[in-house]
Amino acid sequence: MVEPTDDDDRTNSLGLFNTAEVYRLSGERLPEIKHGHAEMPRRFLYCHALELYLKALLRQKHSMPTVRNKFGHQIKLLMREAEAFGLVVSEDDRTVLSLINDTDAMIDSRYIRTGTKLLIELKALRRTCKSIRDGVGAILRDKGVLVRL
Repeated sequence: MVEPTDDDDRTNSLGLFNTAEVYRLSGERLPEIKHGHAEMPRRFLYCHALELYLKALLRQKHSMPTVRNKFGHQIKLLMREAEAFGLVVSEDDRTVLSLINDTDAMIDSRYIRTGTKLLIELKALRRTCKSIRDGVGAILRDKGVLVRL
């Protein structure tokens, strides 16, 4: 077995996928709290998991500096590149990913901000997260990455 030589080598598709999986599962297991800004942590966990799932697929072709510098946190760019790798994104999931990209949904899940905002339903975030996970996971498995589905 070849040992990773630097942080870029250590940040591979399997590690990104498994990290995304922990965020997604944490979002599913957080208890439902019925007051205040209780949904914020779950929203953040799902949004971050989606970003990491997409990056796990892109890591098959790109170095981590390229993933960071070329795609960053731009969900639409990540999605388009993932589609070029064969990821099939449904229209419902495309809508959720576009809303994350085109609004302050990710920022609003992390920080309290007053004023009007568009909130993506938790049910939709959860569904999209599972769908992207399943699609990315299947592609990675076909490429020999030992992800658990």
